[in-house]
Amino acid sequence: MASTEEEMKVAEWMLEQYSKHQRLSQSSAARGIRTEFGELHVYKNKQRNWAINKGILEAFKKLTPDGVVWSRSTQTWRARRASDPQDTRMVR
Repeated sequence: MASTEEEMKVAEWMLEQYSKHQRLSQSSAARGIRTEFGELHVYKNKQRNWAINKGILEAFKKLTPDGVVWSRSTQTWRARRASDPQDTRMVR
């Protein structure tokens, strides 16, 4: 398990990637994390796709403003749209 300091470094890297493109897909984030930081920060989920460890996701959520949402349908972090619910960070 990664330490909190390591998780924060990975989350900061994710924020950089998000800021560059104003979006970040889970697949490209997981791929980049595996390359930059190693496989101990990711795992294969039930669908056999690479996913990001929970501690890193929690740190990333704390670093991002409320205007960033997780789109479940596209598996992407993106900017909140006017049509998105205002009371949640997860949207369809």
